Amino acid sequence: MSKITVSIIGAGGKMGTRTSKNLAAAPDEIELYHVEAAEAGKKVVRDRGFEVYEASEVVPKSEVIILAIPDSVIMKASRGIVDLMCPGASLIILDPAAAVMKEVALRDDCTFAIAHPCHPSYFLDQDTYEARQDFFGGTSGKQDIVVAKIQGEDDKFAQCRRVAEIMFQPVVNSHVIGIRDMAFLEPTLVEVLGATCLYAMAETVNEAERRGIDRQAAISFLSGHIYCLSANFLGFLGKTPVSDACKIAIEIGNRLVLREDWKKIWDDAVLDKVIHTMLHPNDPKI
Repeated sequence: MSKITVSIIGAGGKMGTRTSKNLAAAPDEIELYHVEAAEAGKKVVRDRGFEVYEASEVVPKSEVIILAIPDSVIMKASRGIVDLMCPGASLIILDPAAAVMKEVALRDDCTFAIAHPCHPSYFLDQDTYEARQDFFGGTSGKQDIVVAKIQGEDDKFAQCRRVAEIMFQPVVNSHVIGIRDMAFLEPTLVEVLGATCLYAMAETVNEAERRGIDRQAAISFLSGHIYCLSANFLGFLGKTPVSDACKIAIEIGNRLVLREDWKKIWDDAVLDKVIHTMLHPNDPKI
């Protein structure tokens, strides 16, 4: 099997370090080049035992280029990188926001894709203690990923998908979905709604402790119920319903905690305003 030549841009940053680790650990399948512009990032790469390359040196000979950089700088950074790519090469970004806002540079003779981890689910049966303690994923905990094609050839996208599976391994399933579908998963599903609710739950644990409730008891009670209720609402418990009292409490929560019109976060116009504001916080649209 011939190796896939990969350049990772921003290899010394947080995303670059995480995503390059597994790629570097697969030398039989991946020929990896670390690209980093910041001096601090260069030191991180070298401290890990790798050589730092200039983009102009390695991007033109790479089959797949990964932009491991913040969404807010993709519009500017992608232009120079895409200009360096050889015809038939592929570019992977790690979040759908820039693609939805059309802020990633494109070329008709290249393929462009998005890959993002789902992170280890508490419904996945992990094999070891270390895997169960890998809450983020990409170390030992099994996880799923989502991938989307922005444009390009199917065989090149399949290559991008394989690179993503190595990058985020161990991967159980790599789900191919649409670009806007991925954006509705993040930010809408897991950040606008999920992270907001979970952050409120963590704040509520602090309030429970302030009121004299044992903190560990509150954490155990909350996390156990999240697991149980998630299994219930997502269909893992079959037809076992929550209690009538819980249903009433949910209705009250929709009035006191959530806005009654909270499902408007699934409107396309709201999604676009959210993403624009996330990428350009100095020019908020919502």
